[in-house]
Amino acid sequence: MSSMFAPGAPVPQAPKSKFQQFKESPLYTIVLNGSLFIAGVAFIQSPLMEMMAPQL
Repeated sequence: MSSMFAPGAPVPQAPKSKFQQFKESPLYTIVLNGSLFIAGVAFIQSPLMEMMAPQL
C-alpha cells in the first residue's frame, strides 16, 4: 500500500470512457437482450432453421 494516501482513503481512478459508462448503464442490458431476441427470431424464421428441423 502506498503511504501517499491515508488509510481508508479511496484510490483515485482514471475517468471512465463513454463505452464503459454505457456498458454500466441499464440501457446496455436492454439493447443487448433486445438484439439477441431479434437475432433469435430471425434465426427461427430463416430457411436454415427449416433445413435443421426434421420433417414431420
